[in-house]
Amino acid sequence: MSSILVHVGVRASDLQRTLCFWRDALGLQVASEHGQCCDLTDGYHNFRVFQHEGPARPPHVGGMLDYLHIGVRVPNLQEAARRCEQFGFQIIWEGLDGKTPYDSETPPSIAFKVEDPDGIVVDVTERNDQWPGVDLGG
Repeated sequence: MSSILVHVGVRASDLQRTLCFWRDALGLQVASEHGQCCDLTDGYHNFRVFQHEGPARPPHVGGMLDYLHIGVRVPNLQEAARRCEQFGFQIIWEGLDGKTPYDSETPPSIAFKVEDPDGIVVDVTERNDQWPGVDLGG
């Protein structure tokens, strides 16, 4: 028997800003909204974003010291980079290895890294071969 990953949840310090990142900049679709919670999807996986309403959150270790990062495949890498910058999300690295600083004058070539509003690093690519074990159909 093989398990299937179907859901990831994140508590956001600013739900609306987080939705702007995942929905508007990276293109996930809204599946449902209820109260201080929103379910986003790519059609295969559920990504639930909650408004954090507890005590003050501890600081997140972001950037290349990230203890959590998420990979996203987009249909057009340059367009995704443009939208991220348009909505005020700073692209921090070119590629997936974190060794090349991003130059906004040069479009990303293979992938880029960007942080969500709470500092979660997101690897963004348009290629199908970036994550072993994941069949993206070509």
